Amino acid sequence: MTRLAIAVWLGVAVGGCDDRQAWQEPDPSLARMLTQRRADPYEATGAFPDGKVMRTPPRGTVPTDDDGDDAPPPITRELVTLGKRRFESTCAVCHGVKGDGDSVVATKMSLRPPPSLLAPDNLARSREELFVYATSGYGLMPGFADALTREERWAVVAYVQALQLSQRARVADLPPELRDRLAREAR
Repeated sequence: MTRLAIAVWLGVAVGGCDDRQAWQEPDPSLARMLTQRRADPYEATGAFPDGKVMRTPPRGTVPTDDDGDDAPPPITRELVTLGKRRFESTCAVCHGVKGDGDSVVATKMSLRPPPSLLAPDNLARSREELFVYATSGYGLMPGFADALTREERWAVVAYVQALQLSQRARVADLPPELRDRLAREAR
């Protein structure tokens, strides 16, 4: 009786399995990959609550280069000087020499002019975020990973942050010796 019960139970359990797909021959041409569902980067989707296919990287993430060292370099005078040179030759064309978005190129981009790097939303961006934008691009701005080395991109970021700081610095925030020097030069 027990053997009969086990046989019936196995028959029901195995009979309910659909193994048709498990025993198919694999497709060596991988043609099925050509017909799979996909989405273009700027396409709308219902897969995410915001309806966008392209995902924003998590805050603070930084792409790594082949050297495996993804930590930002220490900010030094040399790094900022290098950043100034690279900014003026690569970025100022669109963002303006002061980073305020005032440039000849910007006047020709009426549909979507380059943003001011001094705008509040850009002032709030972390060093790592700015590096991601310099590397991969943002909006209409292309990435500059092929035009600037990793060190040069970090240098541009250091310079942009120094530029942002300089454009909104108050005299009262300066050390006393610099305030005195400015007062003497103003006379």
